[in-house]
Amino acid sequence: MSSPKPTQPRISRFWPFKNLYYGWAVLVAGAFSSFAMVPTQGPIVGVFNQPMRDDLGWSAIDISIAFVIGSVGGGFMSSVVGRVLDKRGPRVVSVLAGLVIATAMVAISRMTEPWHWWVLFGVARATAASGAQLATLVGLASWFVRKRGRVVGLLGVGQRGGQFIMPLPLVAIMAFTSWREAWIVLAVVVILLQVLPSAALYRRRPEDYGLLPDGAEAPPEERGGVSKAADSVEDSWTLAQAKRTRTLWLLIVAQGGVILCLNATNLHAAAHLQDRGLSLWQAGAVTTVFAGASMLTVLPWGFAMERLHVRTLGLMSTAMLVVAMVLVSVADTFPLALLFGFIYGIAIGAWTVVSRMLFANYFGRRNFGAIRGFAAPLMAIVNPAGPLLAAYFRDSRGEFDLAFYFFAGVFVLSFLAFLLATPLKNPPPTAVFVAP
Repeated sequence: MSSPKPTQPRISRFWPFKNLYYGWAVLVAGAFSSFAMVPTQGPIVGVFNQPMRDDLGWSAIDISIAFVIGSVGGGFMSSVVGRVLDKRGPRVVSVLAGLVIATAMVAISRMTEPWHWWVLFGVARATAASGAQLATLVGLASWFVRKRGRVVGLLGVGQRGGQFIMPLPLVAIMAFTSWREAWIVLAVVVILLQVLPSAALYRRRPEDYGLLPDGAEAPPEERGGVSKAADSVEDSWTLAQAKRTRTLWLLIVAQGGVILCLNATNLHAAAHLQDRGLSLWQAGAVTTVFAGASMLTVLPWGFAMERLHVRTLGLMSTAMLVVAMVLVSVADTFPLALLFGFIYGIAIGAWTVVSRMLFANYFGRRNFGAIRGFAAPLMAIVNPAGPLLAAYFRDSRGEFDLAFYFFAGVFVLSFLAFLLATPLKNPPPTAVFVAP
């Protein structure tokens, strides 16, 4: 007669499912966090774009500068935060990040000058990228390996669900009150869905509790530290080893190009469609369509990543993004704008899966925070070009069209970089991994 499966250790009193692998609790906290961080991202800022400009008399560049400050700041902060996360885990970092973001949002509701927006939203976006988002990714990469695709897909449902759910309620709040009250509502959302779940559920890594990634049980002699059994699940590269590969630099080019264009598209697409004759409600509906399409497809894309290499998904997503950029450039009717939103949303669903675990799938989980943190500032250097370029074309030419054609070309470059970023073999055998 076989002995019953041992009960999982009680890791958090806020997680009642004691026979369920605790990594799923980390996923729940990560999904809530991803939902709460949506207001610092382009699609939601795009909803605020026109109302804030009309009320305050600002230009498109005034709005874009804060987005750029946040993107660049988040990239450089990630290089420091990533190493902290590898050693300490996501809990404290995520809680502090949520408190900073909520405070900034309350202050945004009272701002009057462009520099207020630049500082406050810049801090909120930088903290979301380097604190909340990176904490979630490092946490999940530590708790899952074989099931990483579906986990990233479920995480993406949280983020894309936020982008799907939030735009129209925010439009309604702005219609009945103003954009200022909408930011206060979002601050409350951050406290409820970012700060509280992070404090209750995030933990460092499974080996600390006698577990292995995906729910296996670690040998007793290896509990509480780095497990040889855990390292046998997945090859892990150090940052120094990864930097010596051509693949790392190609991945930085590929992801940097996509981020450059996605941030600008998310920020300016709604305003661009309004410039081409769509109403605020129609532009908000297009945002809802692409967020809904990405939300519905991100989980299937996650399962696909468990069968296909992440590089294949990168090629597919960038190819679809090229098509989407051409469509948004010429969209002057609601049906054509909806077609853009649908294709763009499917591509974003695939990219959500690719971007979350791109470096973890190539280089392993042990030093994921350090490697992603190293890449982040390099990608952040080019990040400002997209939003600022689009804003420049809008302010100088009266339209965004040329910017979106440029973005199509950048997506082609990212496609080629993925094509050349061939999967890696085992790290050098002389590598020695030391417990953090």
